[in-house]
Amino acid sequence: MSIQYNVSALLREPVGSTREYEVADDVLIDGAAPHHEHVVGHAAFLRTKHGVLVTAHLQGVQREQCSRCLQPLEVPVQLDIEEEFFARLDPTTSASLPPPEEPEAFRIDPRHTLDLDEAVRQYWALALPMQPLCRPDCLGLCPRCGRDLNQGACSCQPEADERWSALRELVIEREGS
Repeated sequence: MSIQYNVSALLREPVGSTREYEVADDVLIDGAAPHHEHVVGHAAFLRTKHGVLVTAHLQGVQREQCSRCLQPLEVPVQLDIEEEFFARLDPTTSASLPPPEEPEAFRIDPRHTLDLDEAVRQYWALALPMQPLCRPDCLGLCPRCGRDLNQGACSCQPEADERWSALRELVIEREGS
């Protein structure tokens, strides 16, 4: 239930060494209600001076509700991850390595396990639309009766916003002349 790789052998190899992996696993996605989502794709690891550069192309599907009509929908999620994971320990001497300059940088744990879960969670959150729609022209719900307007009009009378009354009178005046 997590995307983890032991990179101890890769960390002992020269800079520029690579590994490639097919990814098919579940990741815990945080949100209004934490849940697991399945991701699939490809990841490439490149040994760098300070750790491992991960380049991953992953896909998944997020189950959501349309922000206008509240119907359930599936949002395809495409993730293009490119992050460097920094080693905590030297793989040959087990000596502690200095932390990266960026305090929020991804780290490889002391057992040389590279865990992609947090990177996937962060990229997933960024890939989701702020207001998912079932379709671009979704009409939403009637604010009075709650009917799904995509299934037809309701019998409610449209509300007149009094802030526009002066403009409405101007239009009526112009149409009359």
